[in-house]
Amino acid sequence: MSKFCISCGAQLDDDAGFCTLCGTPQNQNVQAQAPIQDGYNYGQQPQQNVQPGFGQQPNPNMNAQGGLNMSNFTQAAGNAAQQAGAAVKNTFSGVSFDSVKGAMSVEDIKNVGKTKNKNTIIGLAACGAVLIIIIIILISMLAKKPYEKPIGYLFTAIEKSDGSTLEKAFPDYMNELAEDNMDDDKYDSLSEYYEDAMLEDLHDELEDDYGKNLKISYKFIKAKEMKKSDLNDLEDRVEDYYDEKVEVEKGYKVKIKAKIKGKDDDETDTTWIDVYKIDDKWCVDGLSSGGSLF
Repeated sequence: MSKFCISCGAQLDDDAGFCTLCGTPQNQNVQAQAPIQDGYNYGQQPQQNVQPGFGQQPNPNMNAQGGLNMSNFTQAAGNAAQQAGAAVKNTFSGVSFDSVKGAMSVEDIKNVGKTKNKNTIIGLAACGAVLIIIIIILISMLAKKPYEKPIGYLFTAIEKSDGSTLEKAFPDYMNELAEDNMDDDKYDSLSEYYEDAMLEDLHDELEDDYGKNLKISYKFIKAKEMKKSDLNDLEDRVEDYYDEKVEVEKGYKVKIKAKIKGKDDDETDTTWIDVYKIDDKWCVDGLSSGGSLF
C-alpha cells in the first residue's frame, strides 16, 4: 500500500476511493501526501489544531478541536464494512452448494492438501464449524447448573442417610454451629451427628410411609435468580442468627418435581428450594424460605 489520504495522511489501498479513517473521498488527480507520524509530516513542522485562515475552507471531516466528526466516522465505518463484505463476496464468488457438495468425495478430501481444491476446503471448513456448534450445544445442555449440585447432595443425604453428603449441602456456618452444639463424647464427627440426630429419624419416617428400599428421583422444572435485596436479607439473617458475617453472592429459587418411591407406596410432589452461593460455596440454607419436601 503506497497511497495516503489527501486529508489525514492515513495509509490506504492503491484503489481506495475514500479514506477508511476519516471518510474523505480521494481525488486521484491530487498528489498523495506523506503519512503523518505522531502529528509530524516528514520535513515539515507539526500542525495541531490549526484553524483555517481567511478565505480557506475548514476540513468538513474534522470538528473544531481537530477531531473526527462522528457522522463522517460512521460513514467511514460503514464504507469499510462494505469493502470487507465485498472482499468476502469476491473470495466465495462462483461457489455454490452443489459445487461444494460435488467436491466432498473421499478422494477429494484425501487429496485436498495436494490439489488445494477451494470447494473441498470450504466444505471441510463448513463441516468443522457445524461440528463445533453441535459440541457447544451438547456441552451447554449437559453441563450442570451451579444450583443443581447442592440439591443433589440434599436428596442423596435423605435417601441414604449420609451425613457427610448433608455437610456438603449446607453452608459452612450451619456446619460450624452444629459442630459446636453436638456432644463430643457421643459423636466422633459432624456427619455422624447429622445421621443420628436428623437423617436416620427422617429415613425411618419415610420408610413407615412408603416402605423399604426408598428411592428418590427428581427433575428441575425452572429456576428464578434472586434479587440483590433478597441476598442482602439473607446476609442480615445469618448475622442475626449465627453471628457470622457472610457474603451471599448469588441465589436461585429452584422449582423441583421430586418422586419418592418405596416398596409399599410412592408419591410425587413439587416444591421450591432456595439455593445460594455463600462465601464461594453453593449450598442449601436452613434460613431460606424454600418449601418442604413431601
